[in-house]
Amino acid sequence: MLNSHQYIIFSDTPRTGSMSDASLLITNQVFGKNLSLNQWRKDKKLYNIHGKDIANNDITSKPINYLEIAKFIRQMGGFDADTFQLPVFKCFWLDSTFEGKINFHVHDHTAPEGLTIADGYTKQIYGEDYPITPKLIREGHTYTSLQPQLLHRIVKSRTKLVDNSYEALTDDWFFDLRGLISDTISLIEITLHQIYIKAQYNPLPHWNFDAEKLGVRHGRKFEDKLGWIYKISGNHLGAESCIKSVNNLRELRNHMMHFDPPHLVITIEEATIWLNQIIDVGWLLIKIRKAVGAELSVPLVNFILQKEAIFNAEPHSLDRLPLGIGNADYASCLWPKNKHP
Repeated sequence: MLNSHQYIIFSDTPRTGSMSDASLLITNQVFGKNLSLNQWRKDKKLYNIHGKDIANNDITSKPINYLEIAKFIRQMGGFDADTFQLPVFKCFWLDSTFEGKINFHVHDHTAPEGLTIADGYTKQIYGEDYPITPKLIREGHTYTSLQPQLLHRIVKSRTKLVDNSYEALTDDWFFDLRGLISDTISLIEITLHQIYIKAQYNPLPHWNFDAEKLGVRHGRKFEDKLGWIYKISGNHLGAESCIKSVNNLRELRNHMMHFDPPHLVITIEEATIWLNQIIDVGWLLIKIRKAVGAELSVPLVNFILQKEAIFNAEPHSLDRLPLGIGNADYASCLWPKNKHP
C-alpha cells in the first residue's frame, strides 16, 4: 500500500552561483555588452534602456543596472523584464510564435466570412524562399515555434513531479516523468533544427551554410547535430560541463519511448538525479544561443534558476547502499555493454 511520504523535496535556493550567472547573462544582453561580473559590480550608476516593446512601440525602462537585476533575482528567484519595463527580451527568430486557436470551421455559418488563420511569422523568420506557410481553417491550434511553451511546460512538470513525489510509486508519476524527459530532449532538437533551417533559408550575416558539410537534418546522430553549431557559426560550443547530463537524458528518452530493452527499472533516487540533469539542458541551450549569436529569453534564463531536487528517504531507509553497486536498479534493465544486439 502506498503512503504519503514526500520522496523528493526542493533545495532552499538554486544552484550555487546560478543567480550571479543569470544576473550577468541578463545584464550583458540588456546593455549589449560582454563585461565580467566584477566589472558590472563596480558600476553602480543606474541607466534607462531605450527600445521597442512587443507591439513595436518606443519604450524606456525604469532605472536599471547589474546590482538591481541581481537584487531582484535574489528576492524573487527569477527575472521579470516587465517589472523593469524593459524592451523585448528574447530572440525573434527562435522565440517568437504566432499562437492561433480557433473554434470554428471557415466554411460553416458560425465563422467570420472569409477568415483564414495564416502564420506570417514563418516568412519573417526564414525568408521569402521558405516553402511553408501554415494555415488553419478549422478548429485547432497553430504554432510558429514551441520554444516558449516547452520551456514553461518543462518547469511546470518538473515542479509538479517534485511536489507530488508522495505519488512516486504510482504509474501516473512515472509516465509524467517519461513525458518530462521527452519534452526536455525535444526542446534541444527543436532548437538545433530551427538553427539549421534558419541558416539554410535566411542566415544571419556571420553564418555559413554548406549543405555538403552539414549533411541532411534527418537520421543524424546527436553529436552531428551539435556539430552544426560550429559549422554554421564558426564558434565552438564549449558545453563539456553539461553534455554528460544531456546524453544521459537522451538515452533515457530513447529507452522510455522505444522500450529497447523491453523492460524498465526506475528508482526514485536515480530519478532525482535526472530531474537535476534537466537544469543542465538549460545551460546547453544558453551555450548554443551564445555560440550562434542568438539572444536569450527570460524563460530560458529562469530555467537555470530552478531549485535542485533532493532525494528524501523514509526514516527506516536512511542507511543506504551507494548507487551503482552491483547489477541493480536502472543499470540492471539495460543491454550488457558491447552486447547490444
